[in-house]
Amino acid sequence: RKMKHICRRVEQRPDELGKIVQNTLMMSFLPDRERRIVEKCLSRCRIELNDGEYTQACDYVLDEELLVSCRRTPLNPLLVPNPRFEENPGQAQVMGDILEAHSVGEKALLISGYQGVGKNRIVDFLLSILNCEREYLQLHRDTTIQSLTLTPSVEDGQIVYHDSPLVRAAKHGRILVLDEADKAPVYVVALLKGLIEDGQLSLPDGRILCYGDSSDPEVVSIHPDFRIWTLTNPAGFPFHGNDLAREMADVFSCHNVPPMNMESHKRILHSYGNNVQPHIIDKIIKIWEDLRVAHESGTISYPFSVRESVNVMKHLNTYPNDGVEDAVENVIAFDRLDKGLAKQLNGVFGRYGINILKEDAANKTFGRANQGGISTPKTRTSSPKYGKVDPDNTPHVGGNTWAGGTGGSDTAGLGGRGGPFRLDAGHPVHQISEKMKSEVSEEAQRRAREMAEEALEKKLKELDMGKLDWSRYNDLQTQVEDQIFQLKYHLKDLKKRSEERIWLKNQATGELDENRIVDAISGERDVFKRRGNPDEFNNDVLHSEPVTIKLVVDISASMYRFNGYDNRLQRLLEATLMMMEVFRDDRRFKLYITGHSGSSAKIPLVDPETDLDEVTQLRVLECMVANTQYTYAGDNTVEAISTVVAEATIEDLVIIISDANLERYQITADDLAPLQSHNIQAHLILIGSLGEEANDLTRSIPNERAQVCFQSSELP
Repeated sequence: RKMKHICRRVEQRPDELGKIVQNTLMMSFLPDRERRIVEKCLSRCRIELNDGEYTQACDYVLDEELLVSCRRTPLNPLLVPNPRFEENPGQAQVMGDILEAHSVGEKALLISGYQGVGKNRIVDFLLSILNCEREYLQLHRDTTIQSLTLTPSVEDGQIVYHDSPLVRAAKHGRILVLDEADKAPVYVVALLKGLIEDGQLSLPDGRILCYGDSSDPEVVSIHPDFRIWTLTNPAGFPFHGNDLAREMADVFSCHNVPPMNMESHKRILHSYGNNVQPHIIDKIIKIWEDLRVAHESGTISYPFSVRESVNVMKHLNTYPNDGVEDAVENVIAFDRLDKGLAKQLNGVFGRYGINILKEDAANKTFGRANQGGISTPKTRTSSPKYGKVDPDNTPHVGGNTWAGGTGGSDTAGLGGRGGPFRLDAGHPVHQISEKMKSEVSEEAQRRAREMAEEALEKKLKELDMGKLDWSRYNDLQTQVEDQIFQLKYHLKDLKKRSEERIWLKNQATGELDENRIVDAISGERDVFKRRGNPDEFNNDVLHSEPVTIKLVVDISASMYRFNGYDNRLQRLLEATLMMMEVFRDDRRFKLYITGHSGSSAKIPLVDPETDLDEVTQLRVLECMVANTQYTYAGDNTVEAISTVVAEATIEDLVIIISDANLERYQITADDLAPLQSHNIQAHLILIGSLGEEANDLTRSIPNERAQVCFQSSELP
């Protein structure tokens, strides 16, 4: 089916085979590994690909002959869209691609792109210059087959069903635009697959949509000009849509709407920013370009688009005295709630003099629920103490009695003076002035420091860690703090997907369950179904088993020997700590960690029963270092990979982290064949190399089952 779509297009544009194949296979939305595999296949077939779909010609114009050939005479001009649209070469190229597919008779188009890239504007503007009547239908998670085909309304106190936009478009030969199609249940949208493939669709009221004339009153003839244009976001995080492309992309002509290139972006922002100085517009464009790069590299997971930059420009155009920082607040206000994400964004905005982590900016945005204003202590400062524990956890401000109070004196808390250490009880923080802090005597300060040291020693003793241990662990954890955040943030998608609404069966109200019609006739009451959360009932819910992740780490002598050369042992420790931090409290995963050295192919380090607190994690890392220092020289990489793959079950994820010190042991890519297991996802990550050995080995291992990672920032 995909070959048919390609051939229809290539017949008209033989010089654009690479671009057509890219769109048809939706390569822009493939994971990096899969995309590189496809690119290698196409390269071997001598199909030239674009350098990047993001880079588009700056002088592209629509083919006037095609426009003329596709124009229609609308019977109802009110149904022809009339959007505000600033013409630009980037979106013009997307329109040209859609226009070419439309001109060769494609009955269904799948137009995909991230939220805010202009899918609706592109489609509406193209329909306006083609004079095409449009029927619009926005889908959502609660869309049903009935709502897709019939529209209920109340007339004279009775519910009357009318034709839906789908049926009206089919009858009158209009363009049906299905927006947010990825949000609807797949089985609902799959209804269209039969309509597109077979040219026939049975309606709930007994009528049949089909091509051709018929005298049967139950048959609704489909107009030959009827077309379906479906708009979707890519599946998965951060939009949490269904993978519509996987289920039925073969019946669509697929088109990608890429992020805006800089020239097109500039034209659009200028159209909204008549009162904004050009250098400000250029700054916004550069920031959004950096945000795009950060998203593509995986640093941030949300793809900031032209929609957000246009909102910034509208703000600056209306309130020119506010400045860029205030305008940006409208876009990133909620992102501040996630400290890790805010830190990543600050790295981008900070390069252009915009500090989004400033305290006053945060206060302005949220009113800072955890800031309680200025405090004046009610008592004089005396000697430090822990304070009493309030069993009701009532907020206490300005006093010197309760532990966890704020803006007071002598007790453990926040925002006050003279207390032994910080203690957050979760209340708004009231802050005293620096002048009041200076009133604390030197003797009281000395005693407070002593109490703090005693408390730290007690805490470390509870953790079974010395000061040196804690310092070493904390230093290592700080090195991968950002990477831990990135990986956790990307894994949020799995949690969101498990929380999606589902059909609740055996309900007393809702829609009639078509599978229980016989039960309804026999008098059963609970024959309805409705949309709801899985937690609302206990029947028919399948709790998926945790995903098993098996991490195999190289703790052979070469890791210790060459650590001074390229810090490979340091990266190995950082990677292992990152994995333990990310998965230790996540019940969706079961983590196993084993090591291999010259002495053994399997050294157990962590299993799902291991209580991964700070102490245990440090001990695991110390064990790894000790093995690299005292083990015999030798290599068991091949044996370790063979062992873990043989022990893994279907759908397990196996990750092997090693250096590329394999050539000296006559180990080649052929020896690593177990990586190519069909039932198990096994991947080799090389974090150290002498010369080009790692890159050469990676290129020789097929199916992108090997990666090179020489920077901790690339670990996630």
